[in-house]
Amino acid sequence: MVHYFIGYPKQTVLLEVWLMRCDDPGIVSGSEMFVDTPSDLARGMLYYITSCGRFFTEYGYRIERGNYNNYMVFYVLGGRLSVTSGGRTMVADKGKVGFLNCHLPHEYHTIGHTEFLWVHLDGGITDKFYTCLTHLYGGFVFSHPGADGVQKMLARLVNSYQSGQHMRETERSRQMYALLTHLLDGGAPGKAEEQQIFSPALRFIEENLDKPITLHEMAGTVNMSHYHFSHLFKKYYGCSPYEYLILERINRAKYLLKTTSLPIKEIAQQVGYLNASTFSSAFSAKVGLSPTAFRAFPL
Repeated sequence: MVHYFIGYPKQTVLLEVWLMRCDDPGIVSGSEMFVDTPSDLARGMLYYITSCGRFFTEYGYRIERGNYNNYMVFYVLGGRLSVTSGGRTMVADKGKVGFLNCHLPHEYHTIGHTEFLWVHLDGGITDKFYTCLTHLYGGFVFSHPGADGVQKMLARLVNSYQSGQHMRETERSRQMYALLTHLLDGGAPGKAEEQQIFSPALRFIEENLDKPITLHEMAGTVNMSHYHFSHLFKKYYGCSPYEYLILERINRAKYLLKTTSLPIKEIAQQVGYLNASTFSSAFSAKVGLSPTAFRAFPL
């Protein structure tokens, strides 16, 4: 057992980390598991880890739970892992990533010899990351363009426990947030070739904010079907093309509200709305203020 202290102003938090031998059926030699207990501060404010490890398994390894009160991210290094949740079964083979909601009943077992890295985590807005990612990738097991990065992050995490690094809870939280955002952004932010794919569509949107714009027109600028375009766009930018269009219209409206004295009706027309009422409703929904209130509100 390793004890270490994490210092915060006017308080000292004692955290315990255990390295456990894994004697469950199907777990073979070389496997390691580390368990951690977050402080009240971490549970209330941060992302936190409850356990992590690297398992080597064979036939007979099976986990079934009703509620484990956290989420699980894993990466399969070799073999296959069958995972069931919400009445759906998915198989993760080598190189696949999994994101499992362990608050819900779930079961997973290995199909033959399997090696995988894993972490149980919670806190922050992990639930929202889970909802977004499973919708984005079509399930809780998926291929990820940045899978190598997921593997490295999980390996570094396990190695840090293995080496007994005395890490602050805030740093652990940053690690988990980095992992979740890496999963969300596709693992390839800023690639020039991917940005170039969408450049014509983004330019078309920017130049036509005052006009009705359809998904088919946006997709046509990059010679894609509207379905393929919408899927890739959301995967890369994290929002649908339509939501991106709305946000760009709102941003243009904000600029005009703060830098001109144009009437609300005219601003509405310049950002693609037929009347001031519809524009005001859309603006208020995104900004939390009416256009008039935003104009008067000091930035």
